[in-house]
Amino acid sequence: MDKSDISHFEIAQDPPPRQNGIHVELFKDGEVVLIPTPSADSRDPLNLPAWRKWILLILVSAYSCTAVVLASGMGSIFSVVEASYPGQEAKANDLMTYPTLFMGIGNLISMPLAFTIGRRPVFLASMLLLIAAAVWCQCSTSLNSHIAGRNIMSLAAGQSEALSPMIVQEIHFLHERGRKIAWFIFIQNIASGGFFVVSTYMVSAWGWRWWYGFFSVMNAVILLLSIVFVTESQYERTEAAMRGEALSTKTIENEAPDAAVEYEPRCWKDDLKPMIIKPRWHEIPTFYKHILQGLFIPTTLWLLLLNGANLGTYVIEASTFSSVLMAPPYNFSFNALGYVQAGQIVDCLVFLPLLGYGSDLVIRELSRRNNGLYKPEYRLPVIAIPAIVGVICGIMYGQAAQNPERWSVASIVIGYNASYFAFLGANIVGITYAVDSFPFRAAPFLVVICAGRGFISFGLSYATLPAVNTLGYAKTMIVEEVICAAFALFAIPMFFIGPRIRAYVERWCGTEKSV
Repeated sequence: MDKSDISHFEIAQDPPPRQNGIHVELFKDGEVVLIPTPSADSRDPLNLPAWRKWILLILVSAYSCTAVVLASGMGSIFSVVEASYPGQEAKANDLMTYPTLFMGIGNLISMPLAFTIGRRPVFLASMLLLIAAAVWCQCSTSLNSHIAGRNIMSLAAGQSEALSPMIVQEIHFLHERGRKIAWFIFIQNIASGGFFVVSTYMVSAWGWRWWYGFFSVMNAVILLLSIVFVTESQYERTEAAMRGEALSTKTIENEAPDAAVEYEPRCWKDDLKPMIIKPRWHEIPTFYKHILQGLFIPTTLWLLLLNGANLGTYVIEASTFSSVLMAPPYNFSFNALGYVQAGQIVDCLVFLPLLGYGSDLVIRELSRRNNGLYKPEYRLPVIAIPAIVGVICGIMYGQAAQNPERWSVASIVIGYNASYFAFLGANIVGITYAVDSFPFRAAPFLVVICAGRGFISFGLSYATLPAVNTLGYAKTMIVEEVICAAFALFAIPMFFIGPRIRAYVERWCGTEKSV
């Protein structure tokens, strides 16, 4: 960011009042405060020019897109893949269910490394592994080999859930994170929706093996561009800077003012280095300790359960919609299934303005009403619309799948895509609320949410066929949506007690202090 850009904002000089946890001053004298405070270092990722930030955002979104399509987007082509393994149809279901489990495991492995050696090397290594595993799946000679290849691929794809949004939020300020994360999800899912449509045609023309081959080539291109443009986003900041307070000798004991420090200019030679962070291997146990602590914090535990329930519901519908639509009375053709998932493009067109820009507008308005002070709980009201839509349409999906002759095909299509919209809502609230609530524990607490929801959704989705066979689609979806509704309603008490929880957690494990 140029100095001329910074001049448009007023940076707080005195610490704002701090009560019941993190309350930071988002407005001062009618102007937005930059949180975190950018340093004078040109290598500070917050000081990247706007065009570099956009390219970086697009590249991590592109990686996340291909990761999502490869790991979770097999629904529209699953019938063809399943037909390749006659007599093993039940086992072939593992191709759909196990990826969510291994995406969670991938987060548990990669995020401590990203915390220790930096985001860039882990991101680039994930891209390499994603390419190699896709080639493995393409060349697999048995169902077991195919399942193993997808599991390894999902380890690499898991970083799209925690590492990618972390990179995005680390190069942007608090007041713009909502819409930037929304742009990340928007680009990811608009592209995914397009690939869902063409996947059926790709498989019809080339076979499912070259479906993997196409994404291997695409990811190779993304990797080459990422080597050049995905710079390191990790940057050491003081506690005062994380609160948006200007650096001074008053706020940082025994440290010279930032303006007095001489920094080397940013150069491409440094940006192209695979790793610029000095490894801190001794901090890996601390990272896992913070993950464990996150499981016992009501805020992160609630976000984990909220995300897991919504993702599990979506995976259940993703695993069943093709068989429902291809059977009488709907009789969908194989190629038409891709257009069903294209409804996710509509989700994104609604999602970006409503949950992205809308979230940032809500926090600005509520902060103004609170004398300029921002609270992370101001992120929570936006969960209401996707939660209501998801519950109603999810129940509708179950009724239509149970009694297709009495329901329009639109009930399946809308219900399926509405569940995805509900997950997007839970996802953006989970990411932004966790990061804003615990900025110094953002990495481990995102692992709690992203890895944990993978385990929960795996358990829910793995039990799909037994549940449907026992309860039927209608009762199964009612149970799932009641769980989703219950966790969504927790947003109401969390809005009021969230600050007290943060104050208690700070006394317990020092979440407002840098490691």
